[in-house]
Amino acid sequence: MFNKVIIGILVFLVIVNGGVGAYSYSISQQIDTLSEQLASFQEEQETRVAAVSDEFTALRGETLTRIDKLDSDITMMADELSQSVINANEVYYIASQATVKVSDGERTVGSGFIFDAETHVVTAEHVVEHLSEVYVVLPDGRISRATVAGSCQYSDIAVLTLEDGLDIKPPTLVDSVTVRIGEPVAVVGYPFNLTQTLTSGIVSQINRSAEIEYDWQTRWIANLIQFDAAVNFGNSGSPLLNSKGEVIGMVIGRVKPEEGDGIYYAVSSNKVKRVASSLISQGSFNYPWLGVEVANLTPEMVRIRGLETTHGAVTRRVFTGSPAEVAGIRVDDIIVAIDGVTVSDVSELVSYLGEYKSPDELVLITLIRDSRTLELSLKVGKRGL
Repeated sequence: MFNKVIIGILVFLVIVNGGVGAYSYSISQQIDTLSEQLASFQEEQETRVAAVSDEFTALRGETLTRIDKLDSDITMMADELSQSVINANEVYYIASQATVKVSDGERTVGSGFIFDAETHVVTAEHVVEHLSEVYVVLPDGRISRATVAGSCQYSDIAVLTLEDGLDIKPPTLVDSVTVRIGEPVAVVGYPFNLTQTLTSGIVSQINRSAEIEYDWQTRWIANLIQFDAAVNFGNSGSPLLNSKGEVIGMVIGRVKPEEGDGIYYAVSSNKVKRVASSLISQGSFNYPWLGVEVANLTPEMVRIRGLETTHGAVTRRVFTGSPAEVAGIRVDDIIVAIDGVTVSDVSELVSYLGEYKSPDELVLITLIRDSRTLELSLKVGKRGL
């Protein structure tokens, strides 16, 4: 009987152990399944987090790019706004410190401005060409005798060397290539023997060339900025200023009142720097010369020759022995480009030469002869007096 009980107990224990084992196995399987599901969930969440992070990074980068562009646009708009308006009082304050009066000892004959930190003043050549004595009156009232260090009639630029020290900061001469039609300008000078006077206006045109008459002498001057800020006798040599008070040119002339009004000319600052530096270093400026007389194309010429536009400069005369003749340029050739730069008219041709080329340098001329387009290389010559 006892043995049966023991056997029963053993059988019960075996059954219980098997049930517990089965249950444990089932629990283990469920745990493994839950672990796999948890790992899958974690991986999925990590993927989602990474995707969200990437999207956030991209969005942040795009936002920063937009902010940078907005900052750039605001800066550009501010620059454009500053260039479209002019604080005349501030410009006058900046320029007046370096603008001088040129005198023959009795009266004002013109204006000028400090060119460098030494003792050099730039003015118009026609202001001083006939003077036996030259005096410069500084803004603070000091007076210094001056000598002409050099002058260039074809640019109407002269440099004066003062006997006395200046101790005046020269104005900034900016790149005149950046000058734009319509931008505001101002002129500070000494018209009509008066004290410093300010006038303002806008740039009317760039790269002009014009015949300007001084004392019944006519000169053909290139590299001109046309503007409408009023100037009068005594303003020749005055600085032409942009909205920041920087020099973009030097005033040299105006259209005669009987011919028109509101048209005034200034030699570009790039030309002033180039010529003045040469005058200081060697006392002269070797003006580039091709050896041709050129004229603008007329509508009638365009019609007769079957051209498409009036752009170009037609040769009216080729000087004997000139660089143009040596290179093979002929009368009635139409120059349409120089060094690959399009030539729309005579002004652009002579302005390019005056600002970028020097004697003995090579230049590539593109021209139309009959119906053919030719390219001729020539060595630039020196214009004689």
